Amino acid sequence: MPEFLPFIGTRYNNSNVTVADVTSPPYDVISGEFRDTLYARDAHNVVRLEFSRESDPYTSADHLLTLWKQEGILRRESKPAYYIYRQIFDVPGTGEVTRTGVIGRLKLSPYEAKQVIPHERTHAAPKRDRFQLMEATKANISPIFGLISDASFVFDQTLEVAMVQPALADVDEELPDGGTIRHLLWRLDDPVAASQIAQIVSGQSVIIADGHHRYETALEYHRLHLESAQAGYVMMFLSNLHAQGTVILPTHRLLHDAPDFNQYRLLETLKERFDLVTMKTREEGMSALERDDRAITLMEFPEDPKFVLLRDETSHERDMTLEMLPVARIEHEILRQTIGLSAEAIAQRTNLLYPHSPEELDELKNSSDWDMAFLVRAVHPDELMAIVEKGGFMPQKSTYFYPKLLTGLVIHEFEPQEGC
Repeated sequence: MPEFLPFIGTRYNNSNVTVADVTSPPYDVISGEFRDTLYARDAHNVVRLEFSRESDPYTSADHLLTLWKQEGILRRESKPAYYIYRQIFDVPGTGEVTRTGVIGRLKLSPYEAKQVIPHERTHAAPKRDRFQLMEATKANISPIFGLISDASFVFDQTLEVAMVQPALADVDEELPDGGTIRHLLWRLDDPVAASQIAQIVSGQSVIIADGHHRYETALEYHRLHLESAQAGYVMMFLSNLHAQGTVILPTHRLLHDAPDFNQYRLLETLKERFDLVTMKTREEGMSALERDDRAITLMEFPEDPKFVLLRDETSHERDMTLEMLPVARIEHEILRQTIGLSAEAIAQRTNLLYPHSPEELDELKNSSDWDMAFLVRAVHPDELMAIVEKGGFMPQKSTYFYPKLLTGLVIHEFEPQEGC
């Protein structure tokens, strides 16, 4: 079963930098403009390692990682530990939420061993990029996000031991919408608590919430570097699927430039298989989508009727299978079978954009020649668990685990782990 251990981390030296100035969001949510902002914020910002804008980003990252350790900007810890990581954030309609988990090193295991379970498929290009970075730096710069299932909450209670001490890092991340996410990090080297964490994780499978590309990259890197024992592990943040902090937000779909698209022809075709209900506003449609078990998606169009709720014709219990997942039905029954997009076009996102909020959807609509939008409800954690336990792969962009983990709080280098 999964082997989850403490490790000797490499962290920013609080005496030489301000942690808030040198951390960043993960690379896959950083725009080119925001990368420039992070570059200007501090000459030692972790984005220069994780998502460099230099002509040879991988060699540059390796050079800076070595240089910053020599200069005392980064410092390797003296002994192994777990790192307790807490995020405090607001969720619309819910209020303040706290997510607490632990960062450690997870022993790599192929998916077929069922110790680590993915929930979505990956694509080659991001994996090539992450492999080259790993090859150059011999490190995990950012943690993968994983979930365990502990309905007893013993896992969560065990983490509390570390939080009686002052935090190693306390960062307020300012969001583009004016909101703030607070990130706190503690070291946990209590042997009893550490043993308890390892034991809890070893008794079950780990679900990858975010970071599939990096996990598969780590598998490939280890296959090619069997001489490096530490490369057989990957840095991972684990939290409890049943805890309050497991927040999954919806990811909507915006269709653009679809070949021969016609709104009215599409609606006529859909009427043959589904119940269509015209809504006056988006808000009315989203409310109906949340409360109606027959509802699949709220469709939005440029012309009247602008808001149409797509429902099954007959009532049924909400079936927690991949085939009945709304985002899967949108992909297979509407985008592919009715509109005619190919599987390759969907995989390559040729005609699709994926906004995370209605506000982001409106921004994309204003900047593109759009055909229609699909607004969806969020996947529930129980649905996720039911699907992955059966070996199912959700369509890309099915889940958006919020918020993203901060990069730069701790780095896992592939150096010998004395004392572990």
